[in-house]
Amino acid sequence: MYKKLTVLMPLFLLIVFGLLMAGNVFRGFENWIYDNFLQREREPLSNIIIVGIDERSIEQIGTFPWPRRYMAQAVTALLDNGVATVGIDVLYDSHGVNPEYDLMLIEAARSERVVFGTMGVFPEGLQEIRGRRLNARSYVTPFDELYEVATTGFLNVMPDSDGVIRKAIANFIYAGVVRQSFPLEVFRTYRDALGYNRDETLEIIESVPLDQFSRWNIDYVGRANSFTALSLWGVINDEYPPELFDDALVLIGAFAVGLGDNYFTAIDKSTMTFGVEIHANALQNLIEQNFKTDAQWYWNLIGLAFFGAVMTVLFSKTKPLFATIGAIMMVIAHLFIANVLYEYFDIIILSTYTLALIAVACLANLVLALLNVQHEKALIRGFFGRFVAEEVVNEIISGNVEVQLGGVLREVTVIFVDIRGFTAFSEANPPEQVVEMVNRFLNLTSRSIQQNGGTIDKYIGDATMAVFNAPTDLEDHALCAVQAAWAMKQGSLDLRESILHEFGVDLQFGIGINTGTVIAGNMGSDFRMDYTVIGDTVNTAARLEANAAKGQIIISQSVYERVSDFVKVHDLEAFSLKNKKDEVKVYEVVDVVEGIQK
Repeated sequence: MYKKLTVLMPLFLLIVFGLLMAGNVFRGFENWIYDNFLQREREPLSNIIIVGIDERSIEQIGTFPWPRRYMAQAVTALLDNGVATVGIDVLYDSHGVNPEYDLMLIEAARSERVVFGTMGVFPEGLQEIRGRRLNARSYVTPFDELYEVATTGFLNVMPDSDGVIRKAIANFIYAGVVRQSFPLEVFRTYRDALGYNRDETLEIIESVPLDQFSRWNIDYVGRANSFTALSLWGVINDEYPPELFDDALVLIGAFAVGLGDNYFTAIDKSTMTFGVEIHANALQNLIEQNFKTDAQWYWNLIGLAFFGAVMTVLFSKTKPLFATIGAIMMVIAHLFIANVLYEYFDIIILSTYTLALIAVACLANLVLALLNVQHEKALIRGFFGRFVAEEVVNEIISGNVEVQLGGVLREVTVIFVDIRGFTAFSEANPPEQVVEMVNRFLNLTSRSIQQNGGTIDKYIGDATMAVFNAPTDLEDHALCAVQAAWAMKQGSLDLRESILHEFGVDLQFGIGINTGTVIAGNMGSDFRMDYTVIGDTVNTAARLEANAAKGQIIISQSVYERVSDFVKVHDLEAFSLKNKKDEVKVYEVVDVVEGIQK
């Protein structure tokens, strides 16, 4: 059953996690893996420059928004210094206080190398939009005169549900017209300024892989302040060398915390990044044509199935410890594959479901293994417990007993018990009654042996062989064997009367006990073996039992020396046993004295 479950369990979990994947249930965990394992800092492009509306500029000019002449002066200075394109991450949706300054800004906008910002307004906020395309409720543009001459792109960003910006919006629809994003318009304008073919530029833009919200994944260059950043006040006052701006792409935007245009990003959730920096990251992706594509659902499912199949083989063929090590290696392998696909093939695969599948399958496998061990212990306790005392079973299950293959030398006490008169009874009665009678006697012998710490070695027809002090250590094993024999004799009194009354036959035990050295261990072949004891000590015990009369317990000299303080005996004449050159001194136990200590 355990083997079947180790095969079926990963397959079941594969189905479960496949359904979870289809429902994108673990998107939050997926984002965490994307942020922490795939995003890496790298070198920003030196030709992308941010001109910040920073603290220094605010100290010199005053609280933002400023008179329009400062922005016009900055744009003019940048264009005069050889900048290829200027993108202004500011929304001028109304006229300024001074019409003359508005005209200055309009004149600056007439250059085809300048891009201004617009903004889409959505019914419930971008985080709540559902559907294949984004449709804006309204569209906020620069004031009319500026809008007529300016190149524009919308500034909207769409945070995920956790407030982190991971993607850039490419376009949305307003009034039936597709509106392009600020980064795309800046990119197109930048390539036009550098003389690139417009058709090639359009092909690059159309090749950007977009999701259902028309977004692409931003592969961030680095944390906040990664790009070259200059002060707008310094640009106005010509503080920077002109060669710094040759063919540069300059973005002007908020660079002071109080202006509120800052967000957490996939690569940095401890320090907020300004919106203009997010646009800079998106532009670097466009310039490098570095687009990370979400893998198709079927590739994610194939990856999930592959790891599920590997786990099925691993868990069914190896031990739980090695299976757990293998599971850890699979987690590392999956993260490695995810990184390679991201870095070198620009593919983003779903990781959470596979990693969760591996973790849950590994945990389930350990639980199954534990349950299997408990089940096996229960089987051992159930079967082995029929032959040995409960204490012996507990010792074996706990691992405190070392049963060595091939056997070891041990001093033990061996007891043989036989039913006297049973042969005649079996010949005169039907098999069913014979079996029932044997079991009644064997139940008594077995209980007596187990209650006194012995191990039942085997049943031989109506006879029982037991050993004390193997496989577990047993103090005073000779006395324990004698006490077990005495318990059999006393317990058989009522049984004897019952059988005599029922069948008219007198059945009694004949018992022989001997102490000595034996070889104890697993005996047999490589495919069938039994734990037993062999040696002259065993043979002597068997022959003592053969010489015992009805109801008689015969012990050898070696037993008597160990139990003399605890028993009353009759000194019997020495026996001449088969295959023994010398006679054997023996005693009949007639009583066991209780309460006496050595």
